[in-house]
Amino acid sequence: MPFAAGQSLETDKDFELAVKHKVLVFVSQNNVRQRPITTISGFNEKTVILADGKRFLRSVNKFRTLTEEETNSL
Repeated sequence: MPFAAGQSLETDKDFELAVKHKVLVFVSQNNVRQRPITTISGFNEKTVILADGKRFLRSVNKFRTLTEEETNSL
């Protein structure tokens, strides 16, 4: 896997790899989860599109991979 457990996705390269490898991501705003854990289907310089079609602003929300604990509880 190209990411460490709990790694933040910040750069275009991070998002590109997350889409390519179908990495499960945790989306939060002010430490509150915004959507169920899912994959990213696309992105641009301002938004990230999740597999369910929901769009999130990159500047307001945080995107990270799952921690080991979260992965084990799936």
